[in-house]
Amino acid sequence: MNMPAESSPFAFPKLDGSNYTSWKEDMKVVLMDRGCWSFIIEEDKPCPEQATEKEKFEYDWRKQRCYTTIYQGIERKFLPLIQHTTDGKEAWNILKTNFEPTSKARLAVLIDEFFEIKFNPEEETIGIFCKRVDEKKTQVKEAGFEIPELLISLQLIRRLPAEYVII
Repeated sequence: MNMPAESSPFAFPKLDGSNYTSWKEDMKVVLMDRGCWSFIIEEDKPCPEQATEKEKFEYDWRKQRCYTTIYQGIERKFLPLIQHTTDGKEAWNILKTNFEPTSKARLAVLIDEFFEIKFNPEEETIGIFCKRVDEKKTQVKEAGFEIPELLISLQLIRRLPAEYVII
């Protein structure tokens, strides 16, 4: 019997082990919206000693919010990965280490998926098709291989319908 997917407090699915690439982009936007992304990219420095109590409180609150936002965005079965910390940056890196697709097998799957992308004129515009190709190219790059621009161009052209033959 399949268990229903856990609901997310956000407008995107929780990290479930198979959606890391899209999850990290969605979570990045939520963390930016909540004023916490700077902790992940290490642009937020601790409050100076002369900071007011209010400034220190706000800093601590945002730092905690960074972690709690990530915590709420993953399925319960993955919570043990990050429960030993309360630092958002550390939690982010732990999840990245565990879910970032970098194996050769994953790379092979991503390259196959890249070359299988087809344009569907009933469901998408050319712009959306190009964006899907670009997103898959980015996933392949994140997995450790950069697809040459010539192959990207060929993929875009070869999957267009016959009415685009003049391209």
